[in-house]
Amino acid sequence: MKNLLFLPIDIDLSQLNFKQLDDSNKSGKWQGWWDATFISEDTVKQTGFDKILNQLPHTRITRLFHKIQTKAVESHLDCQSDMIYENGEYEYLKNIEPGGYRLVLNGSPKALWVFDNKEWHNVTLPCVPCCYVLNATSGYHKLDADPNRETIYMRGYVDEAKHQELLKRSFEKYKDYAVYFQ
Repeated sequence: MKNLLFLPIDIDLSQLNFKQLDDSNKSGKWQGWWDATFISEDTVKQTGFDKILNQLPHTRITRLFHKIQTKAVESHLDCQSDMIYENGEYEYLKNIEPGGYRLVLNGSPKALWVFDNKEWHNVTLPCVPCCYVLNATSGYHKLDADPNRETIYMRGYVDEAKHQELLKRSFEKYKDYAVYFQ
């Protein structure tokens, strides 16, 4: 699945009840597109969000943000070589792609666009809330204006066998939603 650009992820979100408990760790506005807040370990535990995270293959999360969209998001990559990473993290992320797990808590299921190196595709999420995976180092994407869209952004290290198994299971369920690079 190396050329996979986008795929919804098959996890149980029926118990999802995420609320940002502590906004004192605001990371600020990202390009003016998002109001972003770091998600603390206390917020993860107190809201039961750890039950959602435990379904994903992460062995260690290096970035965990709650983001609220403020305007249309221009074409971009989530992970670029000039950003701040742990030593070797960017190369690791490139090697596990697609590895950018995202969770849409609130918003339109049709606001996301991905670029397959030839054309833009308006992808549809099967439901909201929804988890999806995106190629974060090569997958250009953008969002229509979707005021107050809430997203959880995750970045980090994965158990590669569990990651591949989750991708395989998700593909079996959501293959009609998958987008590949051209």
